[in-house]
Amino acid sequence: MSTRTADEIRADRLAKLGRALTALFAVTAYAVATLVKRSWRRLFPFYWVAAELAVAWVAGPLGLSWQTVGILALAIAATAAGWRARSRTVRAWRAAIAIVLGGYAVATVAAGGQAAMAAHPTLTIAVPTLLGVVLGWPWWHHLRHRAPEQAPAPVLAAEPAAEVIDPLTAHWQRRWEYEVIAAKVCEGTTVVQVVEPRPGVTEALVRLTPGTKPGPLFKSGPDVEVALDLNEGAVGWRSTGKRAWVRVVLVERSYIADGVPWTGPTYANGRLELARFTDGSPGHWVVSRPGAGVVGGLVVGSIGTGKSRALGALIANLLDAGIQVAVGDPQNGQSLPAWKDAVEYHSGAEKTALLFRRVHAEIMRRSKLLADAGVEAFDENDPRVKALGLRIFGVIVDECQLVLIPNTPIVALAEQAAETMRKTGVFFVLATQLPQMRSLGGSIRLRDALVAGNALVLRLSNRGSGSTILPDDFVGNPFALQPEIDGKTTAGMGYLRTGARVGMLCRVPHLDEAAAAAAAPRVPVRWNVPEIDPASKIVLPGQRSPDAKATAVTGGGSAVDKLRAAFGAGRKTTTVVEQIAPQTPAEWVLACLRRGPASAQALLDRPDCPVEQSQLYALLGRLKDTGRITPPAQRGGPFTISA
Repeated sequence: MSTRTADEIRADRLAKLGRALTALFAVTAYAVATLVKRSWRRLFPFYWVAAELAVAWVAGPLGLSWQTVGILALAIAATAAGWRARSRTVRAWRAAIAIVLGGYAVATVAAGGQAAMAAHPTLTIAVPTLLGVVLGWPWWHHLRHRAPEQAPAPVLAAEPAAEVIDPLTAHWQRRWEYEVIAAKVCEGTTVVQVVEPRPGVTEALVRLTPGTKPGPLFKSGPDVEVALDLNEGAVGWRSTGKRAWVRVVLVERSYIADGVPWTGPTYANGRLELARFTDGSPGHWVVSRPGAGVVGGLVVGSIGTGKSRALGALIANLLDAGIQVAVGDPQNGQSLPAWKDAVEYHSGAEKTALLFRRVHAEIMRRSKLLADAGVEAFDENDPRVKALGLRIFGVIVDECQLVLIPNTPIVALAEQAAETMRKTGVFFVLATQLPQMRSLGGSIRLRDALVAGNALVLRLSNRGSGSTILPDDFVGNPFALQPEIDGKTTAGMGYLRTGARVGMLCRVPHLDEAAAAAAAPRVPVRWNVPEIDPASKIVLPGQRSPDAKATAVTGGGSAVDKLRAAFGAGRKTTTVVEQIAPQTPAEWVLACLRRGPASAQALLDRPDCPVEQSQLYALLGRLKDTGRITPPAQRGGPFTISA
């Protein structure tokens, strides 16, 4: 058992008392602060009374004369009269309080101050309190009867005050509640502010209740269009940067129904206007982002939808900005023919494949040069990049499905190039008619690398079979677009995934490609790698050369082999097999038919079929014309190998 001295016990009790007094002081201070915070507006006149009594009480100990107190009272009255208020009446009222109570403080100090208050407490305390009640009446009456509409209007911000409702906002609040919410569309949302940026266009700020997610909301545009009786693609969504707030744009008057005129290149600060939304706002295509390098893109659209027009507008903007452009055309000059003399043009499937290979080599060469110079992300204005003579280089390939054949090495080459291009200043833009993954060689990696930058999806006529090429977060229905609406063509209409109007239709300008190509400046391409030998084999970095021979490797080089040898399990022989080049589509068809007769549909249904339907029928026709296969006796029958 421990013993303590009297001093230790006394010190312990004093410490406990100190802690108790500290806690009591903190609680008292908090209570006083809370009382002042919640009641200062109602007790405001009595604060002036308390100040007057305090001045009269401490004037004696501080040695203040009545003249000094009078000067202080006049200074306070002048401050009250000059301090900013809602009206001159309020200023005059505050000055009156300061003058009356200040004058009474001067009289109290002149009569003896603290001594006078002790001798006549009723007179010196009751009179200022009565004066405070009389002078405070206008203040209390103002607090009690001030109408909400007379309150000062708050500054319009991203989250407007609920009590400020203009007629336009009130109108759309009623429509949203009784036409949209009542139809069980966009439940959990409330319209809080509406503006009209241009005639026929309404932009509303929408508040989301807890638990409502913006993702499904962005896909509800068609339902909102039905509920409000709007045209197709007339609803677009915008993010505000806050999960609880989104903006919705409602268009009652389309600005693109009669087409969008071409007004010339618009490239600036790494982006260009490639399309215009139905509300009249621009739809941008991003070429580069500050500090992040360049980005590519994907353009999808059926025949006659304006795909070539969109690519022409893109090329015209790039050339005007001084960007190097190379075009690959697997259709032997049928794609983008107006631009043959304006850009570096590669005609035919074989030359387009060689273009892919050379661009891949260019990207790898640039990556090495920039890494050696210490450049992490491509910036054309970086002095180190300028010293290397590197400029932005864009590669546009139309009908890319004719080159990117599944299970061929060119697809792996394109994948690696697309995933590396951002930091090297080289970007790909691939275009196709078919919304299937086979159009990109079945490569999800290639699709994701492209749509991470831009994606323009025009009208599509057929979903096709297999996985879709459209991005996972794509909003819109390009399959529902008709070739004509009310006798007007819809060519050029589609959806721009990277635009600020999610789910809203846009339209590319009506471009005279021949005139634009003639007016565009000539920007020669400066390559850092030589041309590719068509006879050379494709070898990706990190892979063995296809010329490597089969080699038997014996011995215990690996840890497993050493363990096997230690425990007497013998040595394992490892064989490195020669890398076999993938088959061409023709070789694949012949190999299948050697196993047995097969119809065109049976070949197409095979999971390893390297081509899509139209390509397969064309390939079978060529093999039949050259006498390598025998056609079926009746339509839909099996093909066989010719004897």
